[in-house]
Amino acid sequence: MGDPTTQKLITAGLLFAAMAAVTALGAWVVSRFRNRKVDEGPVLSELLSNFRELHRQGKLSDQEFRNIKTLLAEKIQQQVKDNSEQG
Repeated sequence: MGDPTTQKLITAGLLFAAMAAVTALGAWVVSRFRNRKVDEGPVLSELLSNFRELHRQGKLSDQEFRNIKTLLAEKIQQQVKDNSEQG
């Protein structure tokens, strides 16, 4: 084997490479979760449309629809705010 200094440099290089790989993997995971959150936007607006149709058909009372609309509107507004802050 080589001298102890060379072994320490090789070990440090391997540790550095491992840390870089873990950091890259972490960045990839975070980007996947961020993209998933952005992808949920249309789902909420589609839900609101579906509930609006159920209300129109008489399957939801006025009060039920108002409650659902209030909850979904708050979530949609929060998503819009979060998306505008991100980029």
